Amino acid sequence: MSHQTPKVLQPDFPFSPRNSPVFYGWIIVGASVLGVSSSIPGQTAGVGPFTEQLLTHLDLSRIGLSGAYMVGTIGGGLLLPKIGGYFDRFGARPLGVISQVAFGLALFYMASCDRLYDALNPSDNPKPWLAFVLIAFGFFLIRFIGQGVITLIARALIGKWFNRKRGLASAVSGSFASVCFASSPLLLYELVEIVGWRGAWVACGLYMLFFMTTASWLLYRDNPEECGLQMDGEDLPDTPEGPGDPEFTIHHEFTDREAIRTFSFWVFTLTFCLNGIYATAFSFHAVDVARESGLSADNFFKLFLVMTLVNIPTGFLIGWLTSKTRLKHSLSIMTITMAISAAGLISLPSTLGIAAFVIGGGVSWACFGTLMAVAYPRFFGRRHLGKISGWAMLALVMASAVAPIIWSLSQEITGAYAPATWAFIVSCVILLIASFKADNPQRKLSPKEVGS
Repeated sequence: MSHQTPKVLQPDFPFSPRNSPVFYGWIIVGASVLGVSSSIPGQTAGVGPFTEQLLTHLDLSRIGLSGAYMVGTIGGGLLLPKIGGYFDRFGARPLGVISQVAFGLALFYMASCDRLYDALNPSDNPKPWLAFVLIAFGFFLIRFIGQGVITLIARALIGKWFNRKRGLASAVSGSFASVCFASSPLLLYELVEIVGWRGAWVACGLYMLFFMTTASWLLYRDNPEECGLQMDGEDLPDTPEGPGDPEFTIHHEFTDREAIRTFSFWVFTLTFCLNGIYATAFSFHAVDVARESGLSADNFFKLFLVMTLVNIPTGFLIGWLTSKTRLKHSLSIMTITMAISAAGLISLPSTLGIAAFVIGGGVSWACFGTLMAVAYPRFFGRRHLGKISGWAMLALVMASAVAPIIWSLSQEITGAYAPATWAFIVSCVILLIASFKADNPQRKLSPKEVGS
């Protein structure tokens, strides 16, 4: 790192990763789990338990709240490519610390948004436009920082520290993170019941300000080279051995502009977006979706926990698969299981519907977590990974922004969420077909492929 780097941000302070009893990349995996999990209050899974409370305390309809969510999310998403550039330039550690402090303050704002509305509107006359502006700004903050910046940093770190073991590292990270995500709606729902919705957001904010800020500073290191280490903890051979060498060798470091011109970037990114749309939709409207499905909110949230029984072993299987085969095969599995899960959601509360929802959701989310971490560094290299990940996160955030309002309109117009879910299933089929051609762009640059 530059000699101008403050001592507190130098990679050997307060300890040297080279002295770790295990390869420090595995510590980074643990730090990544903490980072991704800390983003939950800014993810839809973390917003869903608060939705009904916001509808009660703000003069907004369900469509109005969904619209505010969309505006705030899109606004935050537009800034992510720029943040990716800062990640490439300054590294994970300073950006991680700053983002956690900002996230804690943003959650304090969310806890006070209704009181701010009352202070600005002392009369008894409802002002939906004012409520819309205040909550949209809050959504902008938590979505940009939580879903966007914090998640980008945590996931990109694994791509920088691992190469051949990237699939395994992603599986380990994804398995633990999936437990956190699956349990978060139920835990937050219970926390809201115990301390109230304001108290729940304040508690989350304190966690970010004190614990996660410290953890980010203490554990994050941008890359193994600055620490005097190598990717995977060992010297990489000049010519990697294993199945399909062209799949696992970087021949060209793609810039972000080059990456977004490739077919594979968009097939993978749009599949991730579609998964985000689906998860955002049923998480944001979780309580109402549960009611329509004939389940209590408590039982519906418990299905997320059951998903982890599928997600964890599948995550390791997908991690192994990505280290042995082309990523497009795992992407095909992801699109198929996304459609199965959606069909199960429509069929709730039947036994077959529950099985399809849980198994399909568990497998598809295992694929999502691993492929998000593996695909971009394998396809495009590490040099511009922050910017490339920023564009991918922009697309993902945009997609998740429109999801709640699409499902709200479906419910408003037809009286049910099912029509929007069927449209999602059709989209899965389209991307399944596209996945067959989504090869690693590095293969076209490989002498082995060119000469064959």
